[in-house]
Amino acid sequence: MSISRVGEITKDIIDAIDKICKKHQVTHGEYRKAIDFIGEAIDKGERSLLFDAFLEANVVASDPSKSSGTSPQVLGPFYLPDMPWVENNSLAKNNEPGERITLNGRVLNRNKETLGNAELDFWQADAKGRYSNFDPGVADGNLRGKTKADADGAFLLHTVRPAQYTIPDQGPTGLLLSEIGRHSWRPAHFHVIVRHPGYKMLTTQIYFEGDEYLSSDAVRAASSDLAFPIVSKEEGASLNFDLVLESR
Repeated sequence: MSISRVGEITKDIIDAIDKICKKHQVTHGEYRKAIDFIGEAIDKGERSLLFDAFLEANVVASDPSKSSGTSPQVLGPFYLPDMPWVENNSLAKNNEPGERITLNGRVLNRNKETLGNAELDFWQADAKGRYSNFDPGVADGNLRGKTKADADGAFLLHTVRPAQYTIPDQGPTGLLLSEIGRHSWRPAHFHVIVRHPGYKMLTTQIYFEGDEYLSSDAVRAASSDLAFPIVSKEEGASLNFDLVLESR
């Protein structure tokens, strides 16, 4: 009898758990506590958070279909589809608190040829580490929006510098992080999804060079190749980076 791909993966998971149970001599009482823990996380609305924090980075890293251009990153729990197009290249409103920063760069293919009119979908935390539509005190849709690269593949976006923040750590996910000796901080970052006809969609994050949590990201996603220096000029601070897409 043939085994499906789901069956093969499930069998390997069961075999791995069997080895862990034997290695650590796991008791039935400990097993029941683990089941109750997962149930509590679901009941407290942490289902996505729990698996995003401990597993999503592994899946992104092992996915054979991932782009070989710019490194892909976890989507995370704070993405919202169908956000509006930004006006005047401004993701942040004029009265948005925080340090002003301009994001600019190009969308390219692996041959370093520019890809005109690519769609870029950005979202980010604010200067207090809060996401709109998820954290109280932040207007819905704040610091979220889409823009397009120009005909030469260049993009420009005015916004504010996001803060580092902790993932929700007062519930089961935070408790488990503490149990294994990990903190709950994420380095400051911008999220972006890039789309262009004929190319694989890219989901990634852009970090700041020198961020203290780059090497100890709570969700183990941050990557030094996605960390860029802030460039200070008379007209203000900017973060310059290219986004490289892979053809389908």
